[in-house]
Amino acid sequence: MSTFITENWLRENFGLGWGTEVHLPVDSRLTPAAHQLLEERKIVVKHVDSEGRVFAVQKGEETPLQVHPLTTSSHREQAVCLLCQQTVKQKPEALTHLDEHTMVAKNHPRLILRGKLDTLIARIVLTELEFDPENKYPWLHIYLADIRSYAGNLLKSEVNGNEMTSIHLGTVDEAVLHAVSHNPLKYLGHDHIVPEKSQGRNVALLNLLRAEVREVELEISRVFITAELTITRADLIRAANRLSSAIYVLMLLTLQAEQGKMINLEKVVLEQ
Repeated sequence: MSTFITENWLRENFGLGWGTEVHLPVDSRLTPAAHQLLEERKIVVKHVDSEGRVFAVQKGEETPLQVHPLTTSSHREQAVCLLCQQTVKQKPEALTHLDEHTMVAKNHPRLILRGKLDTLIARIVLTELEFDPENKYPWLHIYLADIRSYAGNLLKSEVNGNEMTSIHLGTVDEAVLHAVSHNPLKYLGHDHIVPEKSQGRNVALLNLLRAEVREVELEISRVFITAELTITRADLIRAANRLSSAIYVLMLLTLQAEQGKMINLEKVVLEQ
C-alpha cells in the first residue's frame, strides 16, 4: 500500500527551499497540495527503495527510472581519455570520470575540488545529526536541510556543467540572506559575531561548516579563475559565497534563539 506524503509532512521534514531536492520512499505518493508545493518551488523529487536505489522521472517519461544519485542520469556514457582521446574500455586505477564522457588523472584540479565538496557535505550531514539534539529549535533544523540540499546541488552543478541556482532557506531568498549577513544588527537586532566558546556548541558546529564552505570557495576560485583573471564558472563562486552567508545567518539565528529571542527570518523585509 502506498504511503501518502502530505504538504504538512513535507514542511515538517524538509526546508523546501527553491530548487532543492527531497528524497521520498519509493512507494510513496504525493497529495495534490504536496505536489503543488513541490512544483511551485521547483523542487526535485527522487524516490529511494529499501536497497538504496534511486528513481526519478526523466524528461519526456511518465514512469520513474533508476538513476545515478548524483547526475540523475538513467544511462551510462562511454568515456574517453582526455589525453589520448581514445575510448576507455577498462578504467585503470589512475583515471576516473571527470564527467560522463571524459576520464582524467585522479590528481585533476576539479577532482580535488570535488573532494572538498564531499568533505563539506559529510560535515553538513554530521552537523544535522549533532545540532540541537533536544530539538528545541525545529525551524532551524529545516534550514540545515536546505543547506545540505544546496551543497549537493553545488557538487552536481560542478559535475554536469549546469548553471547553479540561487540559494533559498525555506521561502527566504538569496537577496535577503545576503543583506542580513552584511548588516545583521539592522535586520536581526544583533551585530556581527566573532566565534568564541561562550556562544555554545550549536554555533560552533555551524561555524565549522562556514569555514569548510570558505575552503570550498577558495578551491573553486583556484580551479575556475585563470592567471589572466578569466572566470569560467562565476556561478559556482557566487553559490559558495552565498552558502557561506546563509550559514552565517543561521549562526546568528541560533545564537539569538539560545538567548531566548526567536526570530522569524521569513518576516525580514528589505528596504526598497
